[in-house]
Amino acid sequence: MNGGGQADGQFPTVQQSIQRIQEIDPKIRAFVSTRLEAAAREAKQLPDLPEPNLRGVPFSLKDLWESLDLPTTGGSLRHRNRPSPQDAPILTALRAAGAVFMGKTNLSDLSVPPEATNWLVGATHHPQNEECTPGGSSGGAAAAVASGMVGFDWGADIGGSIRYPAGLCGVYGLRLSTETWPVTAGMFPAVPPAMSFMCAQGPLAKSPRAMRRVLEAVKGTLRENPGWRQFRAEEIILWAPDPGTEWDGFAKDVEPVLRTALGLPVSGSHLVLPNLRRVFDIYVGVWASHFDEFVSCDPSLTFWSGMAATVLAVLFRGLVDKRIHPSTAEVLLFLAVKRALVFRDKSRALAEAQTVKAALESLWRNNVVVAMPVSCWPAPRIGTTNRHLPDLIRCSVPGNLADATALAIPFDSFPNGMPRALQLVGPPGSEFHLLDLAEKLRTR
Repeated sequence: MNGGGQADGQFPTVQQSIQRIQEIDPKIRAFVSTRLEAAAREAKQLPDLPEPNLRGVPFSLKDLWESLDLPTTGGSLRHRNRPSPQDAPILTALRAAGAVFMGKTNLSDLSVPPEATNWLVGATHHPQNEECTPGGSSGGAAAAVASGMVGFDWGADIGGSIRYPAGLCGVYGLRLSTETWPVTAGMFPAVPPAMSFMCAQGPLAKSPRAMRRVLEAVKGTLRENPGWRQFRAEEIILWAPDPGTEWDGFAKDVEPVLRTALGLPVSGSHLVLPNLRRVFDIYVGVWASHFDEFVSCDPSLTFWSGMAATVLAVLFRGLVDKRIHPSTAEVLLFLAVKRALVFRDKSRALAEAQTVKAALESLWRNNVVVAMPVSCWPAPRIGTTNRHLPDLIRCSVPGNLADATALAIPFDSFPNGMPRALQLVGPPGSEFHLLDLAEKLRTR
């Protein structure tokens, strides 16, 4: 198990963050925009604050959270100068806790494909291998945290968008359930109301203790419902995809570690949880059946202009039209075809999503935590993510369909040396308990 530094929950200073951003970001491209001079001034003027606080901690935001200081682009060139109408609630809460805002991190256009690349700044590079992607859509967030440019980032997750890049980069990433930490405002573009149960928020950091400090500082403002607050794991069930991945030995690798470090019984999932390929199809069905609603969330595009931009992006790769990046266009075109040929019934798609949630809730009621890979494949080369899309995020999407609390935890490396991660999946409101378990795993 590895997760880098910050074992005691400490963070870099603002000055250290500025130096790292200036030295490293020109190569990694984790940021869309920064405010380093303003951050340096703010760091010198911070008042004393009661505990818990984040006084002087440098942080970044995924560039879909509204901010008056910097444009909020949603990863799209067509919104490169878009002013925000207000600060997002998370930005207000973090600043009230004394954290210092350094800038906005890179993401995919419209946050659609799991690779942080767009026409704004290009592709974000993995801190360990510049030929590879750090994932997405919160890829800039994961790269910034992993390379020590900030103490933490606050991302968003509708299909593993926090956990997947965190896992690829060897840091911790937490999806907070919308039942307990609702995303009520401040996100651009917004998600269609019918799909909002899948879209969650949460931090990326280098250690469970660092992540705990962030949550403690903002929970009084952002945490609205208790969820399953009394939940305590008494058993672990493993949930892994069929053989044929780069982590076929998942169960063999993690079972003894979980059993020893956590002191809990560990068993397989084949009798109680659905096949992950089927779960991924359900996830695609939700997206495809609501495709027209999703496209219309971008005010700069009508449905038909969006479809025209999508086709042009796929055919000409930006030579003719840069309204949509090709990586996003490929996913949109895939969903449009699925919508036309297969997934037309929105109610049925949402009902099938409920079956995934029901399967997990039946385990949570018996105090069972699910352990599964974040991804069974190492970070792909930049520009190749969509070729392997189902395999890369298949393990992430159950957490979104079930609106689970899900924590990505670094777990050794793939054979090629790139980071890999497992995730613990629990009920709404179990985030602090999952962090307790992660701390035990970290210190094994």
